[in-house]
Amino acid sequence: MNAQALAEKINKLGFTPIALSEPTKREDGMIVITKGVHVQVPLRGDEPNVVRESSKGEFEFYDAQKTIGRLIDDLKSALQDEKAMAPLRNSD
Repeated sequence: MNAQALAEKINKLGFTPIALSEPTKREDGMIVITKGVHVQVPLRGDEPNVVRESSKGEFEFYDAQKTIGRLIDDLKSALQDEKAMAPLRNSD
């Protein structure tokens, strides 16, 4: 899967990536949306997934999605969860 092409689709839908890396022969790529939310771009296959880092440094992996609509729904959810956790991060 091509991270640049997916990032362009995500950007057109209102989510501005701040960084990206293409998949390599050994690891998945990623499209960084915020410090705590990114889209994992698979090395094999065409089903990316959203990943959110919790305030404790743990990762929540959303299901892999074949359609951009479902991926965007997961991205919205992760960003809302991240925003809700922001006050907790600031109090640590």
